[in-house]
Amino acid sequence: MPPASRLLTFGPRALANERSILIDGNSVAFIRAGGQGAAVLLIHGNSACKEVFEHQISFLAECGLDVIAADLPGHGASDNASEPRETYSFPGYGRVLRRLMSGLGIDQYHVVGWSLGGHIGLEMWFEDEAVRSLTITGTPPVRLSPIGASEGFLPSTVMDLAGKENFSRADVSAYGSAMLGESIDPDSWFGRRVARTDGTARSLMLQNGLAGLGHDEESAVALCPKPLAILQGRNDPFVNLSHLERLAYGNLWLNSPVMIDGGHAPHWTHPSEFNRCLVNFIAESDGP
Repeated sequence: MPPASRLLTFGPRALANERSILIDGNSVAFIRAGGQGAAVLLIHGNSACKEVFEHQISFLAECGLDVIAADLPGHGASDNASEPRETYSFPGYGRVLRRLMSGLGIDQYHVVGWSLGGHIGLEMWFEDEAVRSLTITGTPPVRLSPIGASEGFLPSTVMDLAGKENFSRADVSAYGSAMLGESIDPDSWFGRRVARTDGTARSLMLQNGLAGLGHDEESAVALCPKPLAILQGRNDPFVNLSHLERLAYGNLWLNSPVMIDGGHAPHWTHPSEFNRCLVNFIAESDGP
């Protein structure tokens, strides 16, 4: 890989080269860093933000890859959606991200999706020729229905917050802590991102997903011939690991989900192990 151009210096509280682009009249915030290698789009989870990929952005940029991380509409520094019912769904978020990548002049790229980002990634990977490969973490591919969701996810009171519109400070702490796998104060950088999230984004995303708006994800992973990697935290409080093991896959890296130390966000809590797997998968998927 060519040497990376160091375009950013940032911590979880600020991104030095944050930019924005207008898509359907709404500002979408993103960062772009790295070199002239293959493009990689990082998609964050529900009520989160692009900063959760801090460790991946810096690592992949140093490898010379062209790294893009965006705040989904209704999240982080992006605007709330002006057409929420059309935007706050797996296909709706996918359309916005396609427009972002097209606007940046990128016509081929790899996708890495965490949690909600993985469901958006599955939609794009199955649908778009531009997506060369997909890595998901904290994302069980499911049939988009109440029964499908119950098979892929573990029931819990925290899981019930995923579609709640109005968050209290206690909700921010509980949901943020379960998402990142560490105790989150509502006034911390991540707590503020969770609290900032448009509550309508949570409620409509869940409603649209359970109503079947998007591709059947179980069928997608069985039928799509493009490379797929599952890098899964072995102590994830949300994902039913046995569900991942029972699915049929058309082209799963190493023929099995790769189990990594950590919970729902192994990319955050165990970045060295996660990044090593990720860059190896991308390199293999980027061949002729």
